[in-house]
Amino acid sequence: MTLPIVTLGLRRPLNIEVTGVTQTFWSGLAEGRFLLARCSHCSRLSFPPRRICPDCHQLDFTWIEASGRATLYSLTRIHNSPPRYNLLSPARVAIIDLEEGIRLLTRLLPADQAPVMGGPCQLVITQHPDGMHYAARPVESG
Repeated sequence: MTLPIVTLGLRRPLNIEVTGVTQTFWSGLAEGRFLLARCSHCSRLSFPPRRICPDCHQLDFTWIEASGRATLYSLTRIHNSPPRYNLLSPARVAIIDLEEGIRLLTRLLPADQAPVMGGPCQLVITQHPDGMHYAARPVESG
């Protein structure tokens, strides 16, 4: 499933180091896909991608594509951020629960729908002058 791509004029919010472990994830973002690592032995999903499974300590992973559907778990507004994070202030930062069971921290982009705790949101790919990243935005219940 290809996720929506939102073009933003700012550099990515963090400096990204692509490694052998994370290369597949970042390549997936460039294709509009948010990939999760699944342990080939115990099936545990993990994000961010890791070299070793946090449950069974095996080294063999496969990749699955996240649906992009999520629930807003928590939300805060940062009024003044250090310049190294390349965020426009104020910025909304959220913790979301992906449908696949992964909880992650991400930026929450403005949308027509107001954010509601426990409400639905959608993972989106963000395109920046220096590469791809990801964020979420609230969506209408449906």
